[in-house]
Amino acid sequence: MGISVDSRMFYHGLYALCSLSEETFERKVELLRSYGFSRDEFIEMFRKAPRLLIVSEEKLQSGLEFFLKKIELEKAALFSMPVSLIYSMENRVVPRYRVFKILISKGLLKKQCTFTQMLPMTEEKFLQKFVLRFGDDAEELFLAFKGQSLGSLSSPCSEEES
Repeated sequence: MGISVDSRMFYHGLYALCSLSEETFERKVELLRSYGFSRDEFIEMFRKAPRLLIVSEEKLQSGLEFFLKKIELEKAALFSMPVSLIYSMENRVVPRYRVFKILISKGLLKKQCTFTQMLPMTEEKFLQKFVLRFGDDAEELFLAFKGQSLGSLSSPCSEEES
């Protein structure tokens, strides 16, 4: 598969290849091909992120749908950062995308920053860099990150106080 024996990725690649059958490997190749990736692109994506082979076909398809169809990310961006397909959609990708959309809509991103650059950051670093530092907007950004909106919060009074 073209991973150097001296590379730190060699072990991950070997583990991934040994973890699945040839039929499963071919199904994953065909899945990526159905989204416009060539076999060579798939192999290159595997070299960059060997755990891509370990991800279930359902998770892989869900990620491809989200990135390529829903948010219309360029195929080249996903090709250059295939690890994006490995991250949890519910816990990492979608919450960060909600924050990213708010930052873009409010013009709060001063530097050129892409959504895929946000994904590999630790949660702590992400929150510091893209949520908490925006003072007046931090609450809205944090609530978007947690999957809530300002209008969907219940009353701060508990039922006992009513």
